[in-house]
Amino acid sequence: MAEMISREAYLAAAEATKDKLQTTLRQLEHQQTDSRREVSSLVSRTETALSELAAAILADVSPESVDAAVALTGCRTLAMVNPATELTKAQTKLKEQLAERSQQISARTADISELPIFQNRLLLRAPRTGTLVREITELEEFREPLAQVLLKAAHPRLQRLLDVEYGLPSYSVPFWRLSYFADWKAGDEIVAGFGGNKTFAEIRSEYLSARDGVGVYDQKLSKLRAEVAQGEAVEREYDLLQTEKLAMSESRHPLQAQLARMPEQFLKDARIQLERYLADLDLVMIGDRLQTVPQLDVMAKRYFGLRKQTEYLRQTSSQLLDNTRPAIEQSLARLQRDIAKYQRPKYAGNRFDRDQFQKLGDRNKRCLDLMGRHRQAQQVIVSFHGYEHGRLDEDFLWWDLVTDGQLKANYIDEVARFRALHPAYKYRRPKKRPAGEELDEDGVEFLDDDGDAAVAVIQTSDSFFTNHRTDFS
Repeated sequence: MAEMISREAYLAAAEATKDKLQTTLRQLEHQQTDSRREVSSLVSRTETALSELAAAILADVSPESVDAAVALTGCRTLAMVNPATELTKAQTKLKEQLAERSQQISARTADISELPIFQNRLLLRAPRTGTLVREITELEEFREPLAQVLLKAAHPRLQRLLDVEYGLPSYSVPFWRLSYFADWKAGDEIVAGFGGNKTFAEIRSEYLSARDGVGVYDQKLSKLRAEVAQGEAVEREYDLLQTEKLAMSESRHPLQAQLARMPEQFLKDARIQLERYLADLDLVMIGDRLQTVPQLDVMAKRYFGLRKQTEYLRQTSSQLLDNTRPAIEQSLARLQRDIAKYQRPKYAGNRFDRDQFQKLGDRNKRCLDLMGRHRQAQQVIVSFHGYEHGRLDEDFLWWDLVTDGQLKANYIDEVARFRALHPAYKYRRPKKRPAGEELDEDGVEFLDDDGDAAVAVIQTSDSFFTNHRTDFS
Protein backbone atom coordinates (compact mmCIF):
# COMPACT_ATOMS: atom_id res chain seq x y z
CA MET A 1 0.00 0.00 0.00
CA ALA A 2 1.32 3.42 -0.94
CA GLU A 3 2.49 5.70 1.85
CA MET A 4 0.07 8.56 2.55
CA ILE A 5 1.37 11.90 3.76
CA SER A 6 -0.20 15.09 5.14
CA ARG A 7 -0.92 18.18 3.13
CA GLU A 8 2.03 19.99 4.71
CA ALA A 9 4.42 17.17 3.79
CA TYR A 10 2.94 17.01 0.33
CA LEU A 11 3.39 20.78 -0.24
CA ALA A 12 6.98 20.65 1.04
CA ALA A 13 7.80 17.78 -1.32
CA ALA A 14 6.05 19.60 -4.18
CA GLU A 15 8.07 22.78 -3.57
CA ALA A 16 11.30 20.79 -3.52
CA THR A 17 10.38 19.04 -6.76
CA LYS A 18 9.41 22.38 -8.32
CA ASP A 19 12.81 23.85 -7.42
CA LYS A 20 14.54 20.89 -9.06
CA LEU A 21 12.47 21.25 -12.24
CA GLN A 22 13.12 25.00 -12.39
CA THR A 23 16.85 24.43 -11.96
CA THR A 24 16.80 21.80 -14.69
CA LEU A 25 14.87 24.15 -16.98
CA ARG A 26 17.43 26.93 -16.47
CA GLN A 27 20.26 24.51 -17.21
CA LEU A 28 18.41 23.34 -20.30
CA GLU A 29 17.97 26.91 -21.56
CA HIS A 30 21.67 27.63 -21.01
CA GLN A 31 22.63 24.47 -22.86
CA GLN A 32 20.31 25.34 -25.76
CA THR A 33 21.95 28.76 -26.03
CA ASP A 34 25.40 27.19 -26.03
CA SER A 35 24.33 24.71 -28.71
CA ARG A 36 22.98 27.47 -30.93
CA ARG A 37 26.28 29.33 -30.55
CA GLU A 38 28.23 26.24 -31.60
CA VAL A 39 25.91 25.70 -34.57
CA SER A 40 26.46 29.31 -35.62
CA SER A 41 30.22 28.80 -35.41
CA LEU A 42 29.98 25.65 -37.54
CA VAL A 43 27.86 27.50 -40.10
CA SER A 44 30.51 30.22 -40.34
CA ARG A 45 33.29 27.65 -40.77
CA THR A 46 31.21 25.85 -43.40
CA GLU A 47 30.67 29.04 -45.39
CA THR A 48 34.39 29.76 -45.28
CA ALA A 49 35.23 26.25 -46.44
CA LEU A 50 32.70 26.57 -49.27
CA SER A 51 34.24 29.84 -50.45
CA GLU A 52 37.71 28.31 -50.37
CA LEU A 53 36.51 25.27 -52.31
CA ALA A 54 34.84 27.40 -54.99
CA ALA A 55 37.96 29.55 -55.29
CA ALA A 56 40.12 26.45 -55.74
CA ILE A 57 37.78 24.98 -58.37
CA LEU A 58 37.54 28.25 -60.31
CA ALA A 59 40.97 29.87 -60.25
CA ASP A 60 40.07 32.57 -62.80
CA VAL A 61 37.54 33.35 -65.50
CA SER A 62 39.61 32.20 -68.43
CA PRO A 63 37.74 29.90 -70.84
CA GLU A 64 39.97 27.01 -69.78
CA SER A 65 39.25 27.47 -66.07
CA VAL A 66 35.52 27.87 -66.61
CA ASP A 67 35.32 24.77 -68.81
CA ALA A 68 37.29 22.78 -66.24
CA ALA A 69 34.99 23.94 -63.41
CA VAL A 70 31.87 23.00 -65.39
CA ALA A 71 33.29 19.58 -66.24
CA LEU A 72 34.25 18.96 -62.62
CA THR A 73 31.06 20.15 -60.93
CA GLY A 74 28.37 20.06 -63.60
CA CYS A 75 27.41 23.65 -62.78
CA ARG A 76 25.15 24.54 -65.71
CA THR A 77 24.89 28.17 -64.67
CA LEU A 78 28.54 28.68 -65.52
CA ALA A 79 28.02 26.80 -68.78
CA MET A 80 24.99 28.82 -69.88
CA VAL A 81 26.35 32.22 -68.87
CA ASN A 82 30.05 31.83 -69.47
CA PRO A 83 31.80 34.47 -67.33
CA ALA A 84 34.79 34.53 -69.67
CA THR A 85 32.57 35.48 -72.61
CA GLU A 86 30.60 37.99 -70.55
CA LEU A 87 33.82 39.56 -69.27
CA THR A 88 35.08 40.06 -72.81
CA LYS A 89 31.78 41.69 -73.79
CA ALA A 90 31.81 44.00 -70.78
CA GLN A 91 35.44 44.98 -71.35
CA THR A 92 34.78 45.77 -75.00
CA LYS A 93 31.77 47.91 -74.10
CA LEU A 94 33.70 49.83 -71.44
CA LYS A 95 36.62 50.43 -73.80
CA GLU A 96 34.15 51.86 -76.31
CA GLN A 97 32.81 54.17 -73.60
CA LEU A 98 36.35 55.31 -72.83
CA ALA A 99 37.04 56.06 -76.48
CA GLU A 100 33.74 57.92 -76.81
CA ARG A 101 34.45 59.96 -73.68
CA SER A 102 37.90 60.84 -74.96
CA GLN A 103 36.35 62.12 -78.19
CA GLN A 104 33.79 64.14 -76.24
CA ILE A 105 36.54 65.78 -74.19
CA SER A 106 38.55 66.69 -77.26
CA ALA A 107 35.52 68.15 -79.04
CA ARG A 108 34.35 70.18 -76.06
CA THR A 109 37.80 71.59 -75.24
CA ALA A 110 38.14 72.63 -78.88
CA ASP A 111 34.76 74.39 -78.74
CA ILE A 112 35.66 76.20 -75.53
CA SER A 113 38.98 77.33 -76.97
CA GLU A 114 37.08 79.16 -79.73
CA LEU A 115 34.81 81.10 -77.38
CA PRO A 116 35.66 84.84 -77.03
CA ILE A 117 34.92 84.76 -73.30
CA PHE A 118 37.58 82.09 -72.94
CA GLN A 119 40.12 83.55 -75.36
CA ASN A 120 39.84 87.01 -73.72
CA ARG A 121 39.66 85.67 -70.15
CA LEU A 122 42.66 87.62 -68.93
CA LEU A 123 41.61 90.81 -70.67
CA LEU A 124 38.09 90.58 -69.24
CA ARG A 125 38.48 88.89 -65.82
CA ALA A 126 42.07 89.28 -64.63
CA PRO A 127 42.11 90.46 -60.99
CA ARG A 128 42.31 94.29 -60.71
CA THR A 129 43.16 94.74 -64.41
CA GLY A 130 40.35 92.97 -66.31
CA THR A 131 37.92 95.32 -68.02
CA LEU A 132 34.89 93.66 -66.46
CA VAL A 133 36.55 93.67 -63.04
CA ARG A 134 37.36 97.38 -63.32
CA GLU A 135 33.82 98.26 -64.46
CA ILE A 136 32.34 96.39 -61.52
CA THR A 137 34.72 98.14 -59.10
CA GLU A 138 33.84 101.60 -60.46
CA LEU A 139 30.11 100.98 -60.33
CA GLU A 140 30.39 99.67 -56.76
CA GLU A 141 32.26 102.87 -55.79
CA PHE A 142 29.55 105.04 -57.35
CA ARG A 143 26.84 102.99 -55.70
CA GLU A 144 28.28 103.06 -52.20
CA PRO A 145 27.27 106.68 -51.19
CA LEU A 146 23.75 106.06 -52.41
CA ALA A 147 23.60 102.81 -50.50
CA GLN A 148 24.63 104.65 -47.33
CA VAL A 149 21.66 106.98 -47.75
CA LEU A 150 19.34 103.98 -47.94
CA LEU A 151 21.02 102.47 -44.91
CA LYS A 152 20.65 105.62 -42.79
CA ALA A 153 17.00 105.99 -43.78
CA ALA A 154 16.14 102.36 -42.96
CA HIS A 155 13.17 102.21 -40.59
CA PRO A 156 10.26 99.81 -40.15
CA ARG A 157 7.77 102.62 -40.81
CA LEU A 158 9.65 104.27 -43.71
CA GLN A 159 7.51 102.82 -46.48
CA ARG A 160 4.35 103.94 -44.61
CA LEU A 161 5.71 107.50 -44.40
CA LEU A 162 6.47 107.51 -48.12
CA ASP A 163 3.01 106.18 -48.98
CA VAL A 164 1.09 108.81 -46.93
CA GLU A 165 3.49 111.56 -48.15
CA TYR A 166 4.63 112.45 -44.66
CA GLY A 167 6.56 115.75 -44.59
CA LEU A 168 4.75 117.09 -47.63
CA PRO A 169 1.82 119.48 -47.73
CA SER A 170 -0.30 116.66 -49.06
CA TYR A 171 0.04 114.68 -45.79
CA SER A 172 -3.56 114.43 -44.53
CA VAL A 173 -3.60 112.26 -41.42
CA PRO A 174 -5.53 114.14 -38.63
CA PHE A 175 -3.58 114.87 -35.46
CA TRP A 176 -6.15 113.11 -33.23
CA ARG A 177 -5.40 109.71 -34.73
CA LEU A 178 -2.82 107.48 -33.14
CA SER A 179 -1.19 106.91 -36.54
CA TYR A 180 -0.38 110.62 -36.67
CA PHE A 181 1.77 110.40 -33.57
CA ALA A 182 3.39 107.15 -34.78
CA ASP A 183 4.25 108.86 -38.09
CA TRP A 184 5.59 111.83 -36.23
CA LYS A 185 7.81 109.68 -34.01
CA ALA A 186 9.15 107.63 -36.96
CA GLY A 187 9.89 110.76 -38.99
CA ASP A 188 11.85 112.30 -36.10
CA GLU A 189 13.88 109.06 -35.69
CA ILE A 190 14.78 109.05 -39.37
CA VAL A 191 15.72 112.74 -39.32
CA ALA A 192 17.92 112.09 -36.28
CA GLY A 193 19.77 109.44 -38.27
CA PHE A 194 20.82 112.13 -40.72
CA GLY A 195 22.20 114.39 -37.98
CA GLY A 196 19.02 116.43 -37.49
CA ASN A 197 20.08 119.10 -39.96
CA LYS A 198 17.57 118.18 -42.63
CA THR A 199 13.83 118.12 -42.83
CA PHE A 200 12.04 114.87 -43.53
CA ALA A 201 10.96 116.31 -46.89
CA GLU A 202 14.63 116.80 -47.83
CA ILE A 203 15.51 113.32 -46.63
CA ARG A 204 12.55 111.91 -48.57
CA SER A 205 13.80 113.48 -51.79
CA GLU A 206 17.37 112.34 -51.16
CA TYR A 207 16.18 108.81 -50.33
CA LEU A 208 14.05 108.45 -53.46
CA SER A 209 16.87 109.70 -55.65
CA ALA A 210 19.34 107.32 -53.99
CA ARG A 211 16.93 104.41 -54.35
CA ASP A 212 16.51 105.05 -58.07
CA GLY A 213 20.27 105.37 -58.50
CA VAL A 214 21.00 102.16 -56.60
CA GLY A 215 18.45 100.39 -58.79
CA VAL A 216 20.24 101.48 -61.95
CA TYR A 217 23.65 100.51 -60.61
CA ASP A 218 22.36 97.12 -59.39
CA GLN A 219 20.98 96.35 -62.83
CA LYS A 220 24.31 97.13 -64.48
CA LEU A 221 26.26 95.26 -61.82
CA SER A 222 24.01 92.23 -62.17
CA LYS A 223 24.66 92.06 -65.89
CA LEU A 224 28.43 92.44 -65.50
CA ARG A 225 28.61 89.85 -62.69
CA ALA A 226 26.59 87.39 -64.77
CA GLU A 227 29.09 87.85 -67.60
CA VAL A 228 31.97 87.21 -65.21
CA ALA A 229 30.23 84.12 -63.76
CA GLN A 230 29.64 82.74 -67.25
CA GLY A 231 33.29 83.16 -68.15
CA GLU A 232 34.44 81.58 -64.88
CA ALA A 233 32.10 78.60 -65.45
CA VAL A 234 33.61 78.05 -68.90
CA GLU A 235 37.12 78.19 -67.42
CA ARG A 236 36.19 75.65 -64.71
CA GLU A 237 34.69 73.31 -67.30
CA TYR A 238 37.85 73.58 -69.41
CA ASP A 239 40.07 72.84 -66.40
CA LEU A 240 37.95 69.82 -65.41
CA LEU A 241 38.10 68.46 -68.93
CA GLN A 242 41.86 68.87 -68.97
CA THR A 243 42.13 67.09 -65.62
CA GLU A 244 39.99 64.22 -66.90
CA LYS A 245 42.08 64.03 -70.07
CA LEU A 246 45.27 63.85 -67.99
CA ALA A 247 43.73 61.09 -65.83
CA MET A 248 43.03 59.10 -68.97
CA SER A 249 46.58 59.44 -70.17
CA GLU A 250 47.87 58.25 -66.78
CA SER A 251 45.29 55.41 -66.46
CA ARG A 252 43.66 57.11 -63.45
CA HIS A 253 40.21 57.58 -64.98
CA PRO A 254 37.24 56.01 -63.10
CA LEU A 255 36.26 54.05 -66.20
CA GLN A 256 39.80 52.70 -66.48
CA ALA A 257 39.72 51.73 -62.81
CA GLN A 258 36.42 49.95 -63.43
CA LEU A 259 37.99 48.18 -66.39
CA ALA A 260 40.90 47.04 -64.23
CA ARG A 261 38.53 45.66 -61.57
CA MET A 262 36.36 43.78 -64.04
CA PRO A 263 38.22 40.44 -64.03
CA GLU A 264 38.20 40.37 -60.24
CA GLN A 265 34.50 41.29 -60.04
CA PHE A 266 33.47 38.75 -62.68
CA LEU A 267 35.51 36.10 -60.90
CA LYS A 268 33.84 36.99 -57.61
CA ASP A 269 30.36 36.78 -59.15
CA ALA A 270 31.17 33.48 -60.87
CA ARG A 271 32.44 31.99 -57.62
CA ILE A 272 29.28 33.09 -55.83
CA GLN A 273 27.24 31.26 -58.48
CA LEU A 274 29.42 28.21 -58.00
CA GLU A 275 29.06 28.43 -54.21
CA ARG A 276 25.26 28.48 -54.48
CA TYR A 277 25.36 25.48 -56.76
CA LEU A 278 27.69 23.51 -54.49
CA ALA A 279 25.66 24.44 -51.40
CA ASP A 280 22.57 22.79 -52.95
CA LEU A 281 24.53 19.83 -54.29
CA ASP A 282 25.18 16.48 -52.62
CA LEU A 283 28.93 16.29 -53.20
CA VAL A 284 28.66 12.51 -53.28
CA MET A 285 27.35 12.96 -56.82
CA ILE A 286 30.69 14.38 -57.96
CA GLY A 287 32.93 12.65 -55.44
CA ASP A 288 34.60 10.47 -58.07
CA ARG A 289 35.52 13.55 -60.12
CA LEU A 290 36.89 15.42 -57.14
CA GLN A 291 39.13 12.47 -56.29
CA THR A 292 41.05 13.09 -59.50
CA VAL A 293 42.36 16.35 -58.02
CA PRO A 294 43.83 15.57 -54.56
CA GLN A 295 43.81 19.18 -53.36
CA LEU A 296 40.16 19.65 -54.30
CA ASP A 297 39.28 16.28 -52.80
CA VAL A 298 40.67 17.31 -49.42
CA MET A 299 38.94 20.71 -49.50
CA ALA A 300 35.64 19.15 -50.58
CA LYS A 301 35.82 16.65 -47.72
CA ARG A 302 36.45 19.47 -45.26
CA TYR A 303 33.44 21.42 -46.53
CA PHE A 304 31.26 18.31 -46.66
CA GLY A 305 32.35 17.25 -43.19
CA LEU A 306 31.53 20.67 -41.75
CA ARG A 307 28.11 20.45 -43.35
CA LYS A 308 27.62 17.10 -41.66
CA GLN A 309 28.80 18.43 -38.30
CA THR A 310 26.31 21.29 -38.51
CA GLU A 311 23.48 18.93 -39.44
CA TYR A 312 24.39 16.45 -36.72
CA LEU A 313 24.58 19.06 -33.98
CA ARG A 314 21.27 20.62 -35.03
CA GLN A 315 19.48 17.26 -34.96
CA THR A 316 21.14 16.27 -31.69
CA SER A 317 20.05 19.53 -30.07
CA SER A 318 16.54 19.19 -31.46
CA GLN A 319 16.06 15.61 -30.25
CA LEU A 320 17.88 15.69 -26.92
CA LEU A 321 17.12 19.27 -25.82
CA ASP A 322 14.28 20.88 -27.75
CA ASN A 323 12.02 17.82 -27.51
CA THR A 324 12.75 17.56 -23.80
CA ARG A 325 11.78 21.07 -22.86
CA PRO A 326 7.99 20.88 -23.43
CA ALA A 327 7.70 17.91 -21.07
CA ILE A 328 9.58 19.73 -18.31
CA GLU A 329 7.63 22.96 -18.84
CA GLN A 330 4.26 21.17 -18.77
CA SER A 331 5.20 19.19 -15.68
CA LEU A 332 6.36 22.36 -13.92
CA ALA A 333 3.19 24.25 -14.85
CA ARG A 334 0.98 21.40 -13.61
CA LEU A 335 2.95 21.17 -10.36
CA GLN A 336 2.63 24.92 -9.75
CA ARG A 337 -1.14 24.75 -10.29
CA ASP A 338 -1.46 21.84 -7.83
CA ILE A 339 0.62 23.68 -5.20
CA ALA A 340 -1.65 26.71 -5.48
CA LYS A 341 -4.73 24.46 -5.33
CA TYR A 342 -3.80 22.44 -2.25
CA GLN A 343 -2.70 25.48 -0.29
CA ARG A 344 -6.39 26.34 0.12
CA PRO A 345 -7.86 25.75 3.62
CA LYS A 346 -10.49 23.29 2.41
CA TYR A 347 -7.74 20.76 1.64
CA ALA A 348 -6.16 21.03 5.10
CA GLY A 349 -7.24 17.54 6.09
CA ASN A 350 -6.39 15.82 2.84
CA ARG A 351 -3.77 13.09 2.63
CA PHE A 352 -1.67 12.45 -0.47
CA ASP A 353 0.23 9.64 -2.12
CA ARG A 354 3.98 10.22 -1.80
CA ASP A 355 4.63 8.06 -4.88
CA GLN A 356 3.03 10.76 -7.05
CA PHE A 357 6.38 12.54 -7.11
CA GLN A 358 8.24 9.53 -8.38
CA LYS A 359 7.07 10.12 -11.94
CA LEU A 360 8.27 13.74 -11.88
CA GLY A 361 11.56 12.72 -10.34
CA ASP A 362 12.10 10.13 -13.05
CA ARG A 363 11.25 12.68 -15.69
CA ASN A 364 13.71 15.20 -14.28
CA LYS A 365 16.40 12.53 -14.07
CA ARG A 366 15.70 11.52 -17.67
CA CYS A 367 16.05 15.12 -18.80
CA LEU A 368 19.34 15.55 -16.95
CA ASP A 369 20.57 12.32 -18.53
CA LEU A 370 19.71 13.52 -22.03
CA MET A 371 21.36 16.88 -21.34
CA GLY A 372 24.52 15.10 -20.28
CA ARG A 373 24.47 12.95 -23.38
CA HIS A 374 23.94 16.05 -25.49
CA ARG A 375 26.98 17.75 -23.95
CA GLN A 376 29.06 14.69 -24.71
CA ALA A 377 27.79 14.48 -28.30
CA GLN A 378 28.28 18.21 -28.85
CA GLN A 379 31.85 18.07 -27.61
CA VAL A 380 32.63 15.14 -29.91
CA ILE A 381 30.95 16.70 -32.94
CA VAL A 382 32.50 20.14 -32.54
CA SER A 383 36.03 18.88 -31.88
CA PHE A 384 36.20 16.75 -35.03
CA HIS A 385 38.86 17.77 -37.60
CA GLY A 386 39.83 14.54 -39.39
CA TYR A 387 38.16 15.42 -42.68
CA GLU A 388 40.85 13.78 -44.79
CA HIS A 389 39.68 10.36 -43.58
CA GLY A 390 36.19 10.86 -45.00
CA ARG A 391 34.84 9.69 -48.33
CA LEU A 392 32.42 11.25 -50.78
CA ASP A 393 30.37 8.19 -51.63
CA GLU A 394 27.04 6.65 -50.63
CA ASP A 395 28.60 3.77 -48.70
CA PHE A 396 30.26 6.00 -46.12
CA LEU A 397 28.68 7.15 -42.85
CA TRP A 398 30.19 10.46 -41.75
CA TRP A 399 28.55 10.21 -38.33
CA ASP A 400 30.82 7.34 -37.36
CA LEU A 401 33.89 9.20 -38.59
CA VAL A 402 32.92 12.39 -36.75
CA THR A 403 32.25 10.49 -33.53
CA ASP A 404 34.96 7.86 -34.10
CA GLY A 405 32.27 5.22 -33.74
CA GLN A 406 31.78 6.14 -30.07
CA LEU A 407 28.23 7.38 -30.33
CA LYS A 408 25.16 5.73 -31.73
CA ALA A 409 22.26 8.01 -32.57
CA ASN A 410 19.29 6.49 -34.33
CA TYR A 411 17.51 9.85 -33.94
CA ILE A 412 19.79 11.19 -36.69
CA ASP A 413 17.84 10.63 -39.91
CA GLU A 414 20.96 9.88 -41.92
CA VAL A 415 22.23 7.34 -39.38
CA ALA A 416 18.93 5.46 -39.16
CA ARG A 417 18.54 5.38 -42.94
CA PHE A 418 22.14 4.28 -43.54
CA ARG A 419 21.99 1.43 -41.04
CA ALA A 420 18.68 0.25 -42.50
CA LEU A 421 20.24 0.11 -45.96
CA HIS A 422 23.49 -1.43 -44.71
CA PRO A 423 22.53 -4.03 -42.09
CA ALA A 424 25.96 -5.67 -42.20
CA TYR A 425 27.82 -2.39 -41.83
CA LYS A 426 30.68 -2.10 -39.33
CA TYR A 427 32.58 1.10 -38.70
CA ARG A 428 36.18 1.04 -39.91
CA ARG A 429 38.31 3.33 -37.80
CA PRO A 430 41.18 5.13 -39.58
CA LYS A 431 44.49 3.79 -38.34
CA LYS A 432 47.29 5.93 -37.08
CA ARG A 433 50.71 5.01 -38.42
CA PRO A 434 52.73 3.30 -35.72
CA ALA A 435 56.40 4.20 -35.57
CA GLY A 436 58.33 2.15 -38.16
CA GLU A 437 55.22 0.30 -39.33
CA GLU A 438 53.41 0.48 -42.62
CA LEU A 439 49.64 0.89 -42.84
CA ASP A 440 47.28 -1.69 -44.28
CA GLU A 441 46.14 -1.38 -47.82
CA ASP A 442 43.28 1.01 -46.98
CA GLY A 443 44.64 2.38 -43.73
CA VAL A 444 41.55 1.49 -41.61
CA GLU A 445 40.54 -0.99 -38.91
CA PHE A 446 37.17 -2.43 -38.02
CA LEU A 447 35.29 -1.37 -34.92
CA ASP A 448 32.33 -3.50 -33.91
CA ASP A 449 29.05 -1.79 -33.22
CA ASP A 450 29.28 -2.99 -29.64
CA GLY A 451 32.65 -1.26 -29.31
CA ASP A 452 34.60 -1.02 -26.07
CA ALA A 453 34.06 0.66 -22.74
CA ALA A 454 34.32 4.08 -24.35
CA VAL A 455 31.20 3.61 -26.45
CA ALA A 456 28.29 5.77 -25.33
CA VAL A 457 24.84 4.95 -26.65
CA ILE A 458 22.64 7.98 -27.21
CA GLN A 459 19.06 7.08 -27.94
CA THR A 460 15.78 8.79 -27.29
CA SER A 461 12.73 7.21 -25.75
CA ASP A 462 9.43 7.99 -27.37
CA SER A 463 7.66 7.42 -24.08
CA PHE A 464 9.58 10.26 -22.48
CA PHE A 465 8.23 12.79 -24.96
CA THR A 466 4.66 11.49 -25.02
CA ASN A 467 4.09 10.32 -21.44
CA HIS A 468 4.62 13.67 -19.73
CA ARG A 469 1.32 14.32 -17.99
CA THR A 470 1.37 14.44 -14.22
CA ASP A 471 -1.77 13.65 -12.24
CA PHE A 472 -2.40 14.36 -8.59
CA SER A 473 -5.52 13.08 -6.88
